[in-house]
Order: sequence, then structure tokens, then C-alpha cells
Amino acid sequence: MLTDAQILADVPTFLSIESMLKATPAYESGKRFIYMEASNEARDIQNERVLAKALEASAAYYTKFGNIDIDHLSLLGKPNPKTGYIGIPNPELYEIGQPVQVRVEGAKTFVKAELYSGNGPTAENANMVWESMTSQQPPKRWYPSVGGVPLTKSIHIDPKSGDKMAVIEAVRWTNIGLSQTPVNPDLPVATTVPFGVLAKAMTASGALMVKALTAGYGTDSAGLDGGAALRKQSLDRRIQSYWQFREQCAKALTEGSIGANPGRHAMAAWAVTQFGLSHDEAAEYVERFMRDLSQAKRSKQ
Repeated sequence: MLTDAQILADVPTFLSIESMLKATPAYESGKRFIYMEASNEARDIQNERVLAKALEASAAYYTKFGNIDIDHLSLLGKPNPKTGYIGIPNPELYEIGQPVQVRVEGAKTFVKAELYSGNGPTAENANMVWESMTSQQPPKRWYPSVGGVPLTKSIHIDPKSGDKMAVIEAVRWTNIGLSQTPVNPDLPVATTVPFGVLAKAMTASGALMVKALTAGYGTDSAGLDGGAALRKQSLDRRIQSYWQFREQCAKALTEGSIGANPGRHAMAAWAVTQFGLSHDEAAEYVERFMRDLSQAKRSKQ
């Protein structure tokens, strides 16, 4: 049977670079960007499953006409004469940004979005979201939720539970709402630094931001492929990103240097001592590590 660390080690680690410190936002030419795994074909709490191919087919439409808002309120807040819903005042103020790139990899759909900037009321909520992710400790967790108009929907049987569920096969995708209570609880939080597929493709120039000065793996990266070929490590001993922490933590668990079946507090204390992290940083990284581990276990089942 695989250990927890071995399971986690199978989850691709794409990038660990010197400039990606905790809560250090990815500014590009002064612009503010966030990165999301917007959908993964998981069955959500509304008993629906959105196919990646449906979002991919509508990606160009969404990139050109869609938006990012809070809890879909820029759409749901509008009056609806058919239902008698009077809406909320100024629903457009809940719009906080717009998509700039969409990528689909297998069942997962990734989005890079730019948040609005400014001092007026139209940027107030965008500023709030950005500050809650970059200045607040611990950072607020915002989860993406895809919004749009289903064009083709059919009923399928969930192979795991045997229950009926709706499968959306075509959609006019217009919106992502950042929420504290998403309909798809399997999605990770939105971040201010690229990760996974986003790290490979979604940078300002379209190329990877990799420091030239790297060392520490005893392996020629030119001989690797896939995510391993992108794996880099700063000469600085301090942990520079969550991805570096995750790799080191998985290695320590495999070697038993943290102890047998350590809890969250023991792992956080180890991280503080080993890497010089603050207690808040260590606790946040450990919590994220445990979420990744849980997700990796589910994917192995």
C-alpha cells in the first residue's frame, strides 16, 4: 500500500521559483492577476456535472464577453420581470475583473483573470478581494464557481453512487463568481500566483518565469520531461513557495524525519524549525498540504 507521502509525490509539482514567496502577488506590468481551477467535471452540490469540453467550446466567448464577480451577483442581482425579482442596487459593482486566458487539460479548466484597479466605486470590490488575498493574514479563501446558460443537458447515472445527475454538455459560459461557499467543493482556492498548467503557460510573456540560478536536485533537468523538467530550487535555504514546501514535506514524511503519523501541529512546528517560517506561514502551508493530500487520495481511489 502506498504511503500518504508517496501518494502526494505522484501529484505533479510544476514550479517552485525564488520570486514566489507566500502571499506575494503575481504583478505583470502593474496589473493584478488571479489564477483558478474553475472546473474539474466533479459532481457538484446542485447535482450537476459540467463537461470540460463544454467549457472549452465556449472559452472564446467567455474570454471576449465574460467577467469575474462575487457570488454571481453581477448577473443574479439584475431585475427579472419574468419572475418578479426586483434585483439589488447597482449589481454591476460586484463585477471585479475579466478573464484573459482559458486552458483545458483533461477534465480540468484553468482560468487566468485580471482584477480591476482604481480608487472609484467600480473597483472597490476588486480591491477588497485582492487585499483579502495578499494583505490579510491568513488570506481569505475564494473559490471559483462557473456561471452561464446551459444549452444542452442530459441525465446520466453517477457510476459511483448510482444516483441520477444532470450533465451539462454545452453551455454559453459568461461568468465566474468568487465565493466562500462554492457549488463544487472539490475545487482549490483561487491564488495570486500561477500553479500547475497555469505555471506552465500563463505568464506575461507566455514563457516560464524560471530563475537561472538553481541547484539542489542532483539531476540534469534537461534529461527530465513533464512536470519534473520544470522543477527548480533556489539556492536560498528558506522555503520560497508552497510547492517547494510540499515537496520537502512529502520527502520528510517518506523518510520519517517528522515522526510517525504527525498531526498538523507537529508538522507546523517542524516547518518553523526546519525552514524558518512564521507560525502563520507554517500553519497555512500545512493546511494546504493536507488538502492536497486528501485530494490525491481521492484521485487514487
